[in-house]
Amino acid sequence: MIQRLPLSASTSYAELMERLRLARFGEFPAGSSFVSKTVKGRLYWYVQMPTGGASSRKQIYVGPDNDDLRERIARHGEHRIDIEDRRRLVAAIVASGAPKPDRTSGEIAAALAEAGAFRLRAALVGTIAYQTYAAHLAVRLPVTSLATLDLDIAQDFGVATHVDDKLDRPVLDILREVDLRFTPVSYAFDAARTTGYALGERYRVDVLTTNRGAPRDEPSFLPTLGSDAVPLPFLDFLLRETIETAVLHGPGVLVNVPAPARYAVHKLIVSRNRKVNPEKGLKDRLQAAQLIEALALDDPFALREAYAEARDRGEVWRELLDQAVSLLPTEARAALEG
Repeated sequence: MIQRLPLSASTSYAELMERLRLARFGEFPAGSSFVSKTVKGRLYWYVQMPTGGASSRKQIYVGPDNDDLRERIARHGEHRIDIEDRRRLVAAIVASGAPKPDRTSGEIAAALAEAGAFRLRAALVGTIAYQTYAAHLAVRLPVTSLATLDLDIAQDFGVATHVDDKLDRPVLDILREVDLRFTPVSYAFDAARTTGYALGERYRVDVLTTNRGAPRDEPSFLPTLGSDAVPLPFLDFLLRETIETAVLHGPGVLVNVPAPARYAVHKLIVSRNRKVNPEKGLKDRLQAAQLIEALALDDPFALREAYAEARDRGEVWRELLDQAVSLLPTEARAALEG
């Protein structure tokens, strides 16, 4: 039976998210202005930094045009330094029962955010993303589904090749700001390419991207992140709709993660696609089942739409889903199938 976080946690989380969103637009120096560009029929917003001095640089990408972004642009001058207030909000949310990440994961998420990775529409996937759903959905998550020794950051290949901006330093340099012992990890099928970064056997960061065609061994280069990435099947479904959530570390870290319904359905698919690691598949189904139970109460339509879309993607998708769903509790199966 799903357990809810107290109402106070939801209230604190809503305030934290508002402050984090405004803070992202308060980091630009005085004299900055917002400008729009139309690319292939779509409108995008950039920050034009002031010219001259150390802060002079090209335009910085902030996101595709939508009502929410335009409101943030209109309110960007309201930002004030409120780090200690945000720390208190994070502490209150955690005290209410929401999980916080391990220190390494939290520091890495914060470093990537400060460098602009999430502004460039990269997203956290995997357990670190799953942890953020607790406060976002106001539910308690089982401890057994939260443990992790890695962090996956992903970006849709189409986004990576069309956004006119990039990180100002390599991913390895960002990670070494957290721990100087980070070392590059060669891609399994090409020793000259780097798709991961490791702290020995203790922790690992992998860069992932979408692969809409036939499976292939060649990595993809993401110009926005300045890193090679592992192209994975099914990932385009996961990244099609992302949302903003907060990693409950320090004063909070504003990140992008997959929509919870898509995360749940994607976990079902990959749980049956893991031929060499049944323990990981079991954890995937546990995470999926928890989200399905929560979404069945709060947003059953999004859950069923994501499930139906995945089933419509072909026989391989349906076969993997059927296998995974057959292992779910009766209530979870009913929530998916309506």
